[in-house]
Amino acid sequence: MKSLERQLQVNLAITLIAVMALIWLAGMLLPRTLPEGQFAANTEHYPLPANQRPQRFKWLFPFLAAGGIVLILGVQSLVIRRTFRRLDVIRAELQQLEAGKIHKLTDTVPTEIYPIVKELNHLLSLMQERLERSRHALGNLAHAFKSPLNLLVQYLDELPSSETSQHAKLQAERIRQLTERELKRARMAGVGNTTQRFDPHEELPILVAILTKVHHKSPRCIHLEIAPEITRFGDREDMLELIGNLLDNACTWAREQVFCSIDWHEQHILIVVEDDGQGCSDAALQQMTQRGIRLDESVEGHGLGLSICKDIAKLYGGTLLFTHAKRGGVRVEVVLPQR
Repeated sequence: MKSLERQLQVNLAITLIAVMALIWLAGMLLPRTLPEGQFAANTEHYPLPANQRPQRFKWLFPFLAAGGIVLILGVQSLVIRRTFRRLDVIRAELQQLEAGKIHKLTDTVPTEIYPIVKELNHLLSLMQERLERSRHALGNLAHAFKSPLNLLVQYLDELPSSETSQHAKLQAERIRQLTERELKRARMAGVGNTTQRFDPHEELPILVAILTKVHHKSPRCIHLEIAPEITRFGDREDMLELIGNLLDNACTWAREQVFCSIDWHEQHILIVVEDDGQGCSDAALQQMTQRGIRLDESVEGHGLGLSICKDIAKLYGGTLLFTHAKRGGVRVEVVLPQR
């Protein structure tokens, strides 16, 4: 690894020496090549004596110096531009890192920025390791709860029917639903880079395929409409969790069709998810829109995971709106600012 500062100093020193040598040679040779009558001592055009011809260099030096300065500045700009061209590799890798194509930056960089690149790679690896650890722990915890919950439900079914047993069964069922939700979240998230941006053209078809298997529906039941000008936006895991939960609820309550579209709307990204189910009452929709309401506790079934969607939308400075769909179900609009 060569120091960027040292390389720049060497290049500028060589350039200055070369330019000053050219100036000196021009100052010594140019007066000898000019005609003797070119410069005169007075207006009568008497030629200068031969021993005074080198004095012409005094008249030429300011012009040569000005030209030399202009030349030095031009060459210096070219040298600096070529020297810092080594940083273009880092710029390109940062773009690839944002797109999720690579997981770390190369360490073949100038000495001045090597500590920054090293620390950045360390943070990226640390974040990726922690994310994978928490994701696996969440999935393992959900799997660990599943079997004891099934046994608990069986024991409750064997008990005599009473108000207490009915409440216990209801709470056990709610725990089972929350466990299933966490398992679905783990399946939808998959494996990805912490810095990877969400590409709806690539990610949503895979998400739809997973949801159709989970809900035992035909892939044709979920209709996707993604504007061609929509590019990568948001964090991959956040957007998969946001859209995945909305599609999951829509599939749960849809009769046959679920519709999802992503488009531009007044410099914002508009995500719309609709279903053709029975829908909700105006009071239920108002509860869904209210901030601070945990929908998985206030609205049975339909609100699973929607509180997480509200948290993600709030994190990105966006909004989440619930209205009646034209097809009879619920229409969810998510508006996110472009970043």
